[in-house]
Amino acid sequence: MEREKIIAGLTGARNVILKSLAFVAAAGIVSFVYSKDMLHFLIRATGIKVYYLTIQEVFLTTVQLSIFAGIFFAFPVIAFLIWHEMRNIYKMRKIHVFLLIASAVLLFYGGSLFCYKIVLPSGVKFLVAGYESTVLKAMISVERYLVFTTAMIFAFGITFEVPLILLALGRLGIVKARMLVRTRRYAILGIVVASALITPTPDVYNLALLAVPMYVFYEIGILLVKISEKKKVMGDG
Repeated sequence: MEREKIIAGLTGARNVILKSLAFVAAAGIVSFVYSKDMLHFLIRATGIKVYYLTIQEVFLTTVQLSIFAGIFFAFPVIAFLIWHEMRNIYKMRKIHVFLLIASAVLLFYGGSLFCYKIVLPSGVKFLVAGYESTVLKAMISVERYLVFTTAMIFAFGITFEVPLILLALGRLGIVKARMLVRTRRYAILGIVVASALITPTPDVYNLALLAVPMYVFYEIGILLVKISEKKKVMGDG
């Protein structure tokens, strides 16, 4: 039975990857039409001036942005494909799948919006305005700016998915609620280290902007895994 689940899981993973790539490509092509507007939208988040240092840099940057945007806008479909496969393997009810997909989408875009509205402006202001002077001026290339901002937005979007990631791992039997509780202190240490690496500034304020929500989501994840385990026991009984 376990062997059949593993085979079904691998087959499902392959299907999810292939279908996701198709949707990402389609979303990326559409995004390329609006890539210049999206680039301006990202620059307005921080209000700093960026420069292109080579003739082809802006064009290549818009192509790169289209790929990022393709993944970003295809996320609801990717979430649906993943949870749909889990429903087929673990016989989940449709209402549960719908709630999980809706939660995944809201958390991802909520984390991305939180980063765009709060973290990026404060972080970049600290890094750029905090060090500029009459003899020191920032000259940031558009390509470097794009990589930095999109990486931050995706990092926060994925970070906000922690409860559902833990729930999925619990459903797969990889983690148990008791194990998550027992390793809480190590999780807190990992959260602080990860937040320090992800956030752009070394100050406590910006670190807390990611660390606090991540820890709250970790605790929510433990609660979800506990509920899932209780339902599984009741179902077996």
